[in-house]
Amino acid sequence: MVWDWRRAPNRQEESTSKHDLENLLQAVHLNDRGDTWVWCDDSNDGFKVATVKKWLRGTGTNGDNFGFSWSKWIPNKCNIFMWRAVLDRLPTKTALGRRNIPVDNQLCVWCNNNEESIEHILTGCSISAGIWNGVSTWCKVPGMILFHVNDLVSMHDHCRVSGNKKTILHGIIIIACWRMWRARNEKIFSSKEPNVVEMIADIKTLGFLWYKHRFKGGVVDWDRWCSFDVM
Repeated sequence: MVWDWRRAPNRQEESTSKHDLENLLQAVHLNDRGDTWVWCDDSNDGFKVATVKKWLRGTGTNGDNFGFSWSKWIPNKCNIFMWRAVLDRLPTKTALGRRNIPVDNQLCVWCNNNEESIEHILTGCSISAGIWNGVSTWCKVPGMILFHVNDLVSMHDHCRVSGNKKTILHGIIIIACWRMWRARNEKIFSSKEPNVVEMIADIKTLGFLWYKHRFKGGVVDWDRWCSFDVM
């Protein structure tokens, strides 16, 4: 393929962009057919809403998904938040910086020591460490070692719990992440300082209400819930 550019690049960024563009165009094959929309699940049945739901829930038939399964007993707003966190689609300071959106600085609003990425907020900050220590003690899950968001969404599979406890722990972890993100926003927009004890109490309360009213067979009293005595 012979390139006929209007001018040669005169900056390193332009040269890199030109190189990347040429690499992308190498795989393009032109023909006389008109453009069409194609659904990406490699099936011959065309587009179906059901296949979109399976893809969003991480249960697509082609095996190409991001590894996040939704919790059925918590609200969709929490699942959607966690899905976006796994994809790094939340407006953290580092994410805003990648999109050339100006921010005062990229430091964590809680500790002011590290860049504010979604991994830092949910796994790396001293506030999140306090939250996971509280959740670990409450749910009797020792040694929650977390470095990445993917560790959070798969933690329930590696904590030696089974049955309903495994399902419940998965939901509790998502609720905890959602509550931390709320606390981060409260700090930015309302100057409210994070309180680990208060946040853990909110996680327990919200989890109890949603489990009791949204989970089939979720019959448990408050005292048993607080001791994680669930079956």
